[in-house]
Amino acid sequence: MGYLDLDVKMGRKLTALQETVRDFGREVARPAGMALDRLHDPVEVIAKKSILWDVFRSFRERGLHRLMLPAAFGGTMGRLPSMATVLLAEELGYADGGLAISLLVSGMPFSFAMLSADAEIRDWARAYVEDTRGEIIGCWAITEPDHGTDWILGVSKAGSDPRLAPGLTAVKKGNEYILNGWKAAWVSNGTIATHAVLHVGLDADRGIHGSGIALCPLNLPGISRGMPLNKVGQRALNQGEIIFDEVRLPEKYMLIHIPGVFGANPFGHAFLGAANSTMGATFAGLARAVLDETLTFVRNHTRDGVLLAEREDIRIRMFRMFARVEASRLLARKAADHFLAMSAGPLFSLMSRFKATYWTAGKALHAYQNAYEKYSFVRDLAARFDNPAKPHKLTEWGKYGVASKITATETAYDVAGEALKIFGEAAFSPESPIEKMLRDARAAMIEDGVNDALAMASYESI
Repeated sequence: MGYLDLDVKMGRKLTALQETVRDFGREVARPAGMALDRLHDPVEVIAKKSILWDVFRSFRERGLHRLMLPAAFGGTMGRLPSMATVLLAEELGYADGGLAISLLVSGMPFSFAMLSADAEIRDWARAYVEDTRGEIIGCWAITEPDHGTDWILGVSKAGSDPRLAPGLTAVKKGNEYILNGWKAAWVSNGTIATHAVLHVGLDADRGIHGSGIALCPLNLPGISRGMPLNKVGQRALNQGEIIFDEVRLPEKYMLIHIPGVFGANPFGHAFLGAANSTMGATFAGLARAVLDETLTFVRNHTRDGVLLAEREDIRIRMFRMFARVEASRLLARKAADHFLAMSAGPLFSLMSRFKATYWTAGKALHAYQNAYEKYSFVRDLAARFDNPAKPHKLTEWGKYGVASKITATETAYDVAGEALKIFGEAAFSPESPIEKMLRDARAAMIEDGVNDALAMASYESI
């Protein structure tokens, strides 16, 4: 069916991008996601000859991964309207929710790498952009066996509880950090990633607030992987644990080495909101896919000799599904684009073309952290910024990102449940994606934070 883009003017560039992603979804991601979902063993999903790698290669060959990196490193961010990244997430979610997460999180470490003070690490971004074979893959390694939802509480006052201290610790020794602990089996791309955005504990007395962020190559001695996670939903998405045993991490890889950055402050809320707004856009796309599949079904199937689309009860249910899907899609687009809009301005577009911009940002971040550790007045200024009760644009945006994720994932699950009732036994046909979409949507309700925990952590900002 057709949808109006009520919130965005679709110019030539956005229309072309949308068609490219839709072609990728229709020709590659949707069929691959269906096939991978049927594999009994998750080890088969990541096997050498698995079609998963065709998905990665096709995504990269189309240059879609370049949307997440700026022109200075060969990407297209800043050259396209900010809505481009939102449309990418939405259309990928429409094709396959699990593969969408895998493809989107794959670029995360390389976006962070641009802010490093080290030229070699910043160059990871260029290497990622130039990789058209899917050999460089990132992950966001945050969740732990004993600390999943606890990380979400990091943006609230409760996050300072020492009992919430991260299990993966980083102890400074000379010019290295010694890492011990592990990340849980729910890390997306966990057993296939080459690089990680890695959350580590630096000060246990401060709980989650005492964490830092490292950019970690996952080929260092002492790093091992668990088995791929066998789960009910999003089976096309590789997830698995990462174990760290006396890993010696050079200090240049510790991007954030002052505890408290990921805490009850505007940065923490923005970080949480950014991740969840992407989830919102992705699963608003999945919800739209459910609606389209159901519309096609009711317009082509009869029950008791009557076309389903001609029954009043079906028409009412379908329109209510449409209303919920479109409401979640509009909220997700607005929330995600609000943060990304800075990449649409002419100043950012110009500055994003020069590596000097990121050299300056990396040096400034490094200098600030050194000053924070050395001077009390810098810490006092930072403490004034760390006031969750004081309104701030980043905090305000963050709560909308969380709201969009909760709304989109619950909408996707609910409309998939309605669709299952309408399809009946036909939903369990190998050709039908509805039952799979229901499972994928349910898994999304605990990803990037269980929905209730996200609501609880973000309550203070409303």
